[in-house]
Amino acid sequence: MEEAAQQIELKTARHVIAQLRLQPTADCVLGSAPECDVEIQGPEVRPRHARLFMQRGALFAEPIDGAPLMVNGRPVQGAVGVGQGDWIALAGVLVQLSTDAVAPLAPAPESAERIEILVGRQGDCGLVIDSPQISRHHARVSIIDDQVWLEDLRSTNGTSVNGAPIRSPVTLTPGDRVAFASFVFVFTGAALEPAEIGNMVRVEVNALTKEVKDRTTGAPRRLLDEIDLVIDPGEFVVIFGTSGSGKSTLLDALNGRRPATSGQVAYNGVDLYGAFDQFRSGIGYVPQQDIVHRKIRVISALGYTARLRLPPDTSREEIATLSERVLERVGLSEKAQLAVDTPEPLSGGQLKRVSLAVELVANPNILFLDEATSGLDAGTDKKMMRLFARLAADGKTVVCVTHSLENIDCCNLVALLHRGCLVYYGPPGEAAAYFGVERLSDVYELLEQGEAEQWRTRYRASPLYQTYITARRAATPAPAETPQQAKGARAKRPGTSLRAGLRQMLTLTTRYADLLLSDRLNLLVLLLQAPLIALVVGAVFDIGGTLPERAAAEGQVTFVLVLSAIWFGCINSAREIVKELPVYLRERSVTVRIPAYLTSKLVPLALLCLLQCASFLAIVTLMLGFEGPFLERLATLFLAGLAATCMGLAVSALVNSNDKAIAALPLLLIPQFILSNSVVALSGVTEQVARFSVIAYWGLDAMRATLDETLRTPLPGSETALIEVQASWDDSMLALGGLALGFLVLTTLSLKLKDRRL
Repeated sequence: MEEAAQQIELKTARHVIAQLRLQPTADCVLGSAPECDVEIQGPEVRPRHARLFMQRGALFAEPIDGAPLMVNGRPVQGAVGVGQGDWIALAGVLVQLSTDAVAPLAPAPESAERIEILVGRQGDCGLVIDSPQISRHHARVSIIDDQVWLEDLRSTNGTSVNGAPIRSPVTLTPGDRVAFASFVFVFTGAALEPAEIGNMVRVEVNALTKEVKDRTTGAPRRLLDEIDLVIDPGEFVVIFGTSGSGKSTLLDALNGRRPATSGQVAYNGVDLYGAFDQFRSGIGYVPQQDIVHRKIRVISALGYTARLRLPPDTSREEIATLSERVLERVGLSEKAQLAVDTPEPLSGGQLKRVSLAVELVANPNILFLDEATSGLDAGTDKKMMRLFARLAADGKTVVCVTHSLENIDCCNLVALLHRGCLVYYGPPGEAAAYFGVERLSDVYELLEQGEAEQWRTRYRASPLYQTYITARRAATPAPAETPQQAKGARAKRPGTSLRAGLRQMLTLTTRYADLLLSDRLNLLVLLLQAPLIALVVGAVFDIGGTLPERAAAEGQVTFVLVLSAIWFGCINSAREIVKELPVYLRERSVTVRIPAYLTSKLVPLALLCLLQCASFLAIVTLMLGFEGPFLERLATLFLAGLAATCMGLAVSALVNSNDKAIAALPLLLIPQFILSNSVVALSGVTEQVARFSVIAYWGLDAMRATLDETLRTPLPGSETALIEVQASWDDSMLALGGLALGFLVLTTLSLKLKDRRL
């Protein structure tokens, strides 16, 4: 019996895209090529993507050459029967089938009313976005009764619509801008199409102005003055200019770290400041200072960064592969197993490339470099600039601030600033001719001969302004305003779940332990100082003799024990935050939360303090025959040392250099000696100050409470004991815990103040 042709209609959720009559002996090819029977445009749609064909009166769909194809939300590897109402997804583009064909041999699901397609980096997703910023299953697109719904699947870097993060399913309408992490798509009604080819970042800047208050006069001072810029996807742009012209200020305004006070920065048509969380994970930033720890291996540094910034479903194998790929990209594969501070340290250029690799491990869409070649020789500068150009050629938008003009021919465009004004933006090869100088470096002296406003007016009237700003701006729609945040305000960090916080804390703690173990000489000194001091104490003191002699000796021993524990805690922690401040600030701006960071410091330092106190007390006890409750004394010394550790962390968070942290140590320790209520009997105001701020006051009181009761009991005929105790052991320990908590709160507040520098 001869098979009949079938009438087929393909439609999206909004409109019909094709009507055709399929012959039994012919195929209907679907794809993005114009010669296909049905042309379908969309992200990742191949020129020849799938085919429809008839067999024994039934209709089948089949991917061509392994193209990603889904039918009713299920991945399809070979031919599968389709029928009336079935939904077919071609790499994210959904079309519905309407046909008068008989039921297929492979029956469709009972209900096709709800069609779902996953978005993520895993291969089984209907829309695959191959980036470490994307979770395996990031979001879900559902079609229910001809409505398209979008739902975030608790992804790490979030999903947003028109700049607003979504917390529950929302309906999509044509024209909506949908962002998965920093990857922006436009919903056409039929498909999600990338806002830019390859999901690269286009930057448009309109009238960007930055004003601050002059510290001397109190008057407003403009650091940036109505700057206009357009940076196309995949361009390498260099910013240079006269001293104090606002280069770093412009860079930080473009990347959202220090937003401008007025004007707008748009990424792919979305206001950056209003939707900063949307782009946070896709922005790479290499500051002037190195953002890598120097005591751990290069490959480990990248691994820790990946575990902090990438989705938690990223496997260790994926991280290892990604890290190796990044090191190969920056030319450091042979240095992977070396620490930065090896016996033969990495060169300046190699160290800069490690900092760059740390940023590239998160695969950012746009990369900002603040004087990344500063201090390098001319040859290394050239290599670095060529590396930046290759990164741009690979699809990343790259913006770099530099003082060196020798190798700016590697970039696509240069932006020249003078006193906060943009006075040139165009190809580097035309800059010298534009200003009428032989060498571009001569332009600095020339600019000083005129007012910045005059140079800006001249540039805005030039053909270069029309070509590289006006024409580019006219080719794109106006940036979308975002509803959740006022312009110029800094976006709030998204909330962190308990599970994510614990994962972050574990990663940071592991890295810090790695750092401590890597610097073996410093760790050995820290561990040996306790037994060495204990040996001195055991050799010097004698707790025998008459009762008054014994009381005096044991009182002195407890004083030395407590002061030593406080010393251990302070010296262990006083530099631990400030010495890695550039690393902390960068990671804080992306993902690190203060509780996780502080806990990662406190846990290893507490363990170190416990080992020091235990060895110290054990040796003193054995050498002197210091009888009494060992565990209570150990708990006292440990808690005093822990409170001192928290005090050291507070100082480390308050200061901005290692030298200042070291200089602060005497200010911390001398009051512990004077106000301990041992050297001088305290009363009045000084005693109240000691009670509320001095660790030694309560530590010594708790240690005295562990001494022999006969020493703490008044002798016959006397109203005072040989050793007086102000409170019970429990109350003194509670006071020590309160001081530790207070110093932790101070540390947290100090770290919050540093957020202003982000």
